[in-house]
Amino acid sequence: MIYLLLTWLAAPWLWWRVSRRRVDEPRRILVIQTAKIGDFVATTPVFRALRLRLPRAEIVALLHPVNLPLAQSLDSIDRIIELPKAGFKGWAGKRWLLGQMAAGYDAVVVLSPNLSTLLAPFWAGVPQRVSVLPDRRQGSARLAWPFLTHGEAHRRGRLFRETALRALAGLGVAIDEKLLALPNEVVPCNTGAAKRTALLAGRCGPFVGLGLGAGNRMKALAPAQLIELAAQIINRTPATLVLIGTAADQPAAAALLAVLPAGRVIDSTGQWSLAELPALLAGLDCFAGVDSGATYMADALGVAVVDFMGPADAGDQRPIGRRAMVIQSSEPCAPCSHAFDAPYRCHLGTRACIAKAPLAGIAEEIARLLADKEKIDEC
Repeated sequence: MIYLLLTWLAAPWLWWRVSRRRVDEPRRILVIQTAKIGDFVATTPVFRALRLRLPRAEIVALLHPVNLPLAQSLDSIDRIIELPKAGFKGWAGKRWLLGQMAAGYDAVVVLSPNLSTLLAPFWAGVPQRVSVLPDRRQGSARLAWPFLTHGEAHRRGRLFRETALRALAGLGVAIDEKLLALPNEVVPCNTGAAKRTALLAGRCGPFVGLGLGAGNRMKALAPAQLIELAAQIINRTPATLVLIGTAADQPAAAALLAVLPAGRVIDSTGQWSLAELPALLAGLDCFAGVDSGATYMADALGVAVVDFMGPADAGDQRPIGRRAMVIQSSEPCAPCSHAFDAPYRCHLGTRACIAKAPLAGIAEEIARLLADKEKIDEC
């Protein structure tokens, strides 16, 4: 709160200083997006829109470290700044952020608004200061909104990606249907493609990816649910399951391997880096999972997706591919996780939306998508 108070006290001088810098078209743009994988993938159209509409600009992305492998493959990003482990905490974190602003940006676009990311561009005298404005948990950060040159309010029921794209109007970017329809982007790497070929060699398709976890574990299915869902997929379809997850999901994978037919399951958990994972996902006929980064990656790659949202708000964010099937919880407490309010613990202590997940319905949708795709491989 002291930073906000000091900013208001110094505001007349800061406004005078920033008024001395005017730009007709920004040539150096910093985009601050510090959320994790799913949120990053859902906002990749922002970088593409900037590249298309402001082709002479240098586009710099300040990102959470987990997203660096995905961002490095995008030609719409010129340079990446890695968010420090401690973030913007304390004066040291804010001084670090202010130091980044000293590189002479014409514009800053804030997709992860907090007090630090809203105040630092004003302190640094950046001429165009644009941010999305939260619809929840605004707190004291709301008192920093007057220091922006443009704020784009997020609205309930509107996808966050649309809010992020509309915020670019603050840079003079014309917002039209073509811009709003830009797809999410994930690029497979060549080494991952070769690794996928080796993994699937000699196996029968179709291949169904089963996501075992989520960055927010509140959204993840329990091991017993994963076993039931996997068994239903195997019973309803001729698919070979490809287990997708990190090293943290290997115990769940081991439990599945112990009870499912050996020839119908491939375990890839903990064996693929994030840079390689898009190539594996791109080779699948369908992907099923909860609202997680892998789900959004598969969707961006054009893979048929079944996404069980659990506590997540599909009005804020969901897969948008033409072959994406979104299943929402029917529990009265859901959704409780939103774009600007994402709890990591169930406030009821029951995780009812996950515990009562419609596993049979998920398996049924997978069978339907496979039938529609008509790409059943023959051995």
